[in-house]
Amino acid sequence: MSRSGLGEQWQRVFDDTEATAAAYRDRGWDAIALHPGDVNPVPDAARLHVLLPGAEFDEANALLDGVTVDSVQVYAASGETASYRLVVAECTAPELAVCIPTFVRDADREAIETAATDAGELVVRLRPLDDRDHVDVAVDDPELFFAAPSE
Repeated sequence: MSRSGLGEQWQRVFDDTEATAAAYRDRGWDAIALHPGDVNPVPDAARLHVLLPGAEFDEANALLDGVTVDSVQVYAASGETASYRLVVAECTAPELAVCIPTFVRDADREAIETAATDAGELVVRLRPLDDRDHVDVAVDDPELFFAAPSE
């Protein structure tokens, strides 16, 4: 699903992604903010494919190579036709964070939420456009991802 037509709210999520990565860097962490072109739900696999520019994927892949993601934070916002989530994969040793903006269109939400609930996790798959490799980040509690934003 293309990010075209998501407008101002999607840009705010990108701004929040940059600010979140900067806050981690201010605390001395190695942190990056990703900028996906598209986010595609794959309900049969309880997965979101986050398509990244090649160099950005390579940076995330290198950063996460050989480390264990200790926790995943999910920050929520809603829009008129989609739900937006900023997923932050954290590794405490070494101190690094990968900030991943995502969205799910309202028309796709029920299918991906049901699949993730049944699977007990939602996988956020980072991949480049040429599909040469991927990095998976699991949201172990799908309710975190699908819960309504708090006011």
